Amino acid sequence: MSCCYVLDLRLTPQGVPVSTYAYSVLREMGPGESLRIWSPEDPTLLMAQLQNHMRHTLVWHAVTDGQGYLVTLHIRGPDEALALTDTLRRDHDDMDARLVRALSLVNGGHWREAVSEVTAFDHALRAHILIENDLLAPLAARDAGEPTALMRREHDDILVQLDAIQEVCAAPEGSCADLDTWLGLLAASLNKHEFREETLLFGAWERAASVGHGTLLNEVRRRLSSRAP
Repeated sequence: MSCCYVLDLRLTPQGVPVSTYAYSVLREMGPGESLRIWSPEDPTLLMAQLQNHMRHTLVWHAVTDGQGYLVTLHIRGPDEALALTDTLRRDHDDMDARLVRALSLVNGGHWREAVSEVTAFDHALRAHILIENDLLAPLAARDAGEPTALMRREHDDILVQLDAIQEVCAAPEGSCADLDTWLGLLAASLNKHEFREETLLFGAWERAASVGHGTLLNEVRRRLSSRAP
């Protein structure tokens, strides 16, 4: 299937969800194939749903003529380089896994190992937030103004939670009873925050990266690889 084929969502059968209709076509496609989708509505949420169905293998961008949106998408092959948002999403997943490990260690009574895991998680999350605030937010602020402002406010709240967790970790081992509660609260905050970022901001950031011809992606990767373990 080539990108000359256009799936017109205005022709979605009655009673069939748009995402189901689009996925019925995408699931028949293989790595390296492309498709265009015509949508009368902003496709951001639709593409987030399709990304989940397709295991985050879609590379896409959309243009609008003021009356609808034309989405050009491509199914990434196994040997193709990760896009900016794929890199960020994988870092989200990595930090989520670190937080789960830390909670497991706390619940198992392994205090020293838990503190070490929390410290590594703290470094990773702070570096990730700094990348998003310093590199990505300014480039996409015009494209996604209010979501960007919301992201910054949530980052501030998350940093406050991290500071509180560090205070608990610095206390004597016998005072660690509340660490699991703090980590659980942070896990809930991150879950909502990451979902909003991925659905409301990732599209704008990907477009900013494409304009930079890979420079932005390379800088994000450099910062992620050079941060403290």
